[in-house]
Amino acid sequence: MKKTLILLMIFMTTLFTGCAEDKTSQTEKTGYDLEIESVDETVAEEITFNGKNYTLTFDDEFSSNKMDTTKWRYSPEIVRQGENGWGGWWKRKCSSFKDGNYISTCTIDDKGTPVSGAIQTNGKFEQAFGLYHIRFKVEKAYGLWYAFWLLCENMENDHTGDGSAKDGAELDIFEIVPGADRENNLADFGMSVHWDGYDKEKLKSASDFTHPLGDDFYGKYHEVWYLWNKDGYKFYMDGTGPENLIFDFPAEQYGKEACEEPCYMILSAEYGVWGGEIDPKMLPAHFYVDYVRVYSEK
Repeated sequence: MKKTLILLMIFMTTLFTGCAEDKTSQTEKTGYDLEIESVDETVAEEITFNGKNYTLTFDDEFSSNKMDTTKWRYSPEIVRQGENGWGGWWKRKCSSFKDGNYISTCTIDDKGTPVSGAIQTNGKFEQAFGLYHIRFKVEKAYGLWYAFWLLCENMENDHTGDGSAKDGAELDIFEIVPGADRENNLADFGMSVHWDGYDKEKLKSASDFTHPLGDDFYGKYHEVWYLWNKDGYKFYMDGTGPENLIFDFPAEQYGKEACEEPCYMILSAEYGVWGGEIDPKMLPAHFYVDYVRVYSEK
């Protein structure tokens, strides 16, 4: 399904730029050595994971140079604000599809506004429980973070605060914050569960960010398997053996009970206080997604 292996080693030529649709021009501006690779493969309709059988329910290899509108929609063009009121905008022009990847471009537009791309599957695909598999890579830049997350409508509309994630949650499969610990040159990297809605007095959250990332993480493709079932949430990276289990969230500790509501997927990059001060010299930066696959237990 995928075609080529391309090695691009080109230096940054401009800093303040719009979000180009052409991937070649994007990589020319990064200032990093990038390996943009793809592989020929057939996606299995059924797989075995940790001794259990799963059936493919969603697959996008991003083989086309445009968004598959049967699977994705652009996220709303809204400002994502940090705690002190500043942040950045999600903009459609910052999402592109090129060379077998979905690309979220993070940059500063000609008005000096931080902008980035995001897409989501609400109204197209939603699922409760299952195995989520993504292959991606990110570039190092301060002031922003990259995320793959799940959200259900009940979380957005929950005002009861009953203490349980069973009736709805936000499941952050991963968040990567390159500028979180500049002193030690480490990125925050972790997984979270949020439940009981977004009312400040009722919202509950539990996270684990005890696996910081160094510079060797950037510019390389990585694979994540995220298993969501009634027991909780497990996160495997670059393999599925016991040594690849990075985060393990038992349901009783992360929401009392596991979320049982169908969630839609979001691929995004955002700006805010958590990401630290923006360094324009490191922009544009990119979040590349080679594929997303979702399975349901048989």
